[in-house]
Amino acid sequence: MNRLKTLALLAAVSLLFSLYLALLQTAPGQPLQWHPDAPVWLTMQAALALWLNRSIDRQLRQVCQPTGLLQGFALSFACSALLFVGLMTVAQLLIDWAWQQPAQLQQYLRIALMYLLLHSLIAGADCFWRSLKQQQQQQLTLIKAEQSAQRYKLQTLQQQLEPHFLFNNLNILSVLIHKNADLAEEFLQQFADFYRLMLQHSSQPLVSLQDELTLAQLYMALQQQRFGQAYQLSVEPELERMDALLVSASLQLLLENALKHNQASTEQPLLISLSYQQNMLSVSHQRRPKVHALSGTGTGLANLQQRCQQILGLPIAILAGTDHFEVKLPLQQKEAAGALLAD
Repeated sequence: MNRLKTLALLAAVSLLFSLYLALLQTAPGQPLQWHPDAPVWLTMQAALALWLNRSIDRQLRQVCQPTGLLQGFALSFACSALLFVGLMTVAQLLIDWAWQQPAQLQQYLRIALMYLLLHSLIAGADCFWRSLKQQQQQQLTLIKAEQSAQRYKLQTLQQQLEPHFLFNNLNILSVLIHKNADLAEEFLQQFADFYRLMLQHSSQPLVSLQDELTLAQLYMALQQQRFGQAYQLSVEPELERMDALLVSASLQLLLENALKHNQASTEQPLLISLSYQQNMLSVSHQRRPKVHALSGTGTGLANLQQRCQQILGLPIAILAGTDHFEVKLPLQQKEAAGALLAD
């Protein structure tokens, strides 16, 4: 199909070229000196010029391997032009000799220039088209490579997050085992149910806000096995009615950090508030730094910042005051998120 399109395009160009030559050869006031078979011969010659240019280009790239794209096309264009013009001029000489026509240098120079012009139109357009396609292919390859690198980086970040969560909860289980075996067994069952839900979302860069709220409530229920009512979660009713998406495991990570770095008790509980603010999910609480807080693994907020930037193209907002700490997570409407993930 592509060859038929190429042949049709060559025929159209040859027709226009033959009309152009006829106009040049016709004196003012004289009938147009145009031969109906001229486009046929020009089409054959144009096809030969195209074939020579592509064949020489392939051979040169195999033999000398040009350093640049334009250098390769320029070299193949020059070589094919010399060969095409030489072949056509020699063919014209043989035809004239067979018909016993007188040889005139000026005439052959004119014929050589005509074939050079024909070759320049055909081979030049072909070189331009192929260079454009190769540049587009290179850009597409580069984009795919960048996307592949981003996906690999995202998977690495997510893999860093999951062991971090598992390690903290195993520490909680270890403490409960020494305190109350029955409570440890109940915690283990709840933890297994929660982690199963986490694994269902592990391969999804975005999850629904409702699923994330459910996981957050399960997470806080797990922590209450150890801390009682020392840490409490307050969810704004508007959030429970919203149909939005956010980066998976982001809310759980913020809750984990709040419990890890802030002290609380049943008498003075730490209230963690979730609210909606300008298309963002706000997670806020008072700052009550622990005297001997556990050191982090380095994934924390930096991990979350990178994931939100890569998936949504939006950063998180961190507002850290003397006695107040707030992180705002970007939300994405489901309609816009479908097109975003498709890209």
